[in-house]
Amino acid sequence: MIIAVPFWMDLSASVFYLAAPLLVIHLGGNPIELGLIGTISASVHMILAHLTGRLSDRFGRRVLMVAGPLVFGISCLMATQVGSVKGVLALAALNGLSMAIFWPAFQAWIAEARNGAGLARNIGSFNMSWTASHLIGPTLSGLLFGLHSRLPFFLAAALCLSLFLVMWASVSERTPQPLPEKEPVPSEPEDFPEGRTFLYAIWIANFASFFILANARYQFPKLALDLTLSPSMIGLLMSCIGLAQFLGFFFLRGTERWHFNKHFLMGSQILAAVGLFFILFFNQTPIFASAFIMLGLCASLTYYSSLYYTVRLVKKKGKGTGLHESILGCGVVLGPLLGGVMAHSAGLRAPYVLCLGVLGLVIIIELSLIRRFRRLE
Repeated sequence: MIIAVPFWMDLSASVFYLAAPLLVIHLGGNPIELGLIGTISASVHMILAHLTGRLSDRFGRRVLMVAGPLVFGISCLMATQVGSVKGVLALAALNGLSMAIFWPAFQAWIAEARNGAGLARNIGSFNMSWTASHLIGPTLSGLLFGLHSRLPFFLAAALCLSLFLVMWASVSERTPQPLPEKEPVPSEPEDFPEGRTFLYAIWIANFASFFILANARYQFPKLALDLTLSPSMIGLLMSCIGLAQFLGFFFLRGTERWHFNKHFLMGSQILAAVGLFFILFFNQTPIFASAFIMLGLCASLTYYSSLYYTVRLVKKKGKGTGLHESILGCGVVLGPLLGGVMAHSAGLRAPYVLCLGVLGLVIIIELSLIRRFRRLE
């Protein structure tokens, strides 16, 4: 379940979230409306994720985990019939609801499966699974959209509704597993002020990563079409983000060197800055691919760190995963909204100037938070 379910769910999401901007462009939408797709969806996700995480602590994970794919599948079916930009934006809100219902509960369900050293490995498997879907989802979406603008939504609906049926039949509640007496207990950073400080720095870094990724996913298709790239090529470029995240999670799952290590964090964000410069100043497709790989590698480090430190440090897992989802959701809210305004008023490359500014500010804040931090052994 840890491997199959997130792959299945995010495959449908990655198909939808490339097809939706392409459909809005096809319907005559402007950059602000493109940004609103991500902003509306992420706003609902951000506002409700903390609440639904707490609800899963109180009433159980199963009902929320099962309901999420059903709501998303219904939204995808409705997208096959929508004929206006406003309709696509309305469905973005429904998608945000489905994600807020599903992900905090599922992440908490994973965290309850193992303690100690197994927790980081389980989270690594989960991360590799959902990013593997991003290797093929955008590519499939671009190819199908090239054949007919509604085909990606039919595929996403079929995936989600079949996942709903499978989960309804197979998912059960679980109780947290006790830590075996012989398994060494890792040092708990919550016993040290520096540990909590590092967690706050990671949350800020993850906000920035998803601010940047949201601009790439919702604003880049317009720039790419203006550069005469085909929908299938845009899908392949978006898949580079998933490839980089998958490789990043694979590496991070196999080592503990990055745990509470500020050098990994700073290095990943410098890499993201280089990627933003590439998008800002170049037009060649291979350079765009390199840029998206850099952005994906940075996001893999911040996402893995945020989720792992959260479930390790926050006693109530549902509350913790809800916070994790809400913070990254805030980045996805503000990123495409502000990026859309910038693109509409200052040109299609302007969002990446904004992203560089946000990244620079975030790095300054992080350094002020962890300047005295010493890695916990």
